[in-house]
Amino acid sequence: MAIHYRSHRDPKSSHQQISQLVRQLKESPVLDVGAAQGMLGKSLEGTGIVLDAVEANREWAELAKPYYRSVHASYIQDAPLAEQTYKVIVCADVLEHTPDPVAVLGQLRRAATDDATFIVSVPNIAHLGVRLMLLLGHFPKMERGPLDRTHLQFLTRDTAEQMMNQAGLKVEKFSVTGVPLDELWKSGEGKLLFNAMMRSQHLALAMAPKLFGFQWIMVARAR
Repeated sequence: MAIHYRSHRDPKSSHQQISQLVRQLKESPVLDVGAAQGMLGKSLEGTGIVLDAVEANREWAELAKPYYRSVHASYIQDAPLAEQTYKVIVCADVLEHTPDPVAVLGQLRRAATDDATFIVSVPNIAHLGVRLMLLLGHFPKMERGPLDRTHLQFLTRDTAEQMMNQAGLKVEKFSVTGVPLDELWKSGEGKLLFNAMMRSQHLALAMAPKLFGFQWIMVARAR
């Protein structure tokens, strides 16, 4: 079976940022929506944080089971989630695949406690690479990234915040991720040029996040 996702070591990657956010919150239980093969759960082993997961791909759900208290092998819309249960909801790169993300967030709000924290990541359709392709008259469908062929929603920072507001959530913090260089150049990690490219990307993200950001990560709570 092909493994579509793998954890990235770049501290600016969504994997590392989300794992760090959950660690800092130190609250349980956590619901990991779209858990893939269980990367978040694995990264939090030994912390004492209790996690449940939802993963639609049944093979991936099986691989994730060792890292979670329970795993629902279903789409989030069909998951039998108990109400008023979760202190933290992680929804990483999921909402763009759904026909009605506001409704999904509404369902997750019902599963969350009143004071729950939501950690949501979405691709940035306003990334420089996408802008350049549109300027040249192209809008290709790709296997990964903001133009993933399975995406139903295309979001900027502003429209992502509007989506959260419509679901009754107030975004308290934004952060941004860069292009996963270790996916583009898998043999480059540790090399001087690779490290220079990583530092340059981090600088670009700090200077112009809306232009160079690959994904937005939002931390939100109920309004």
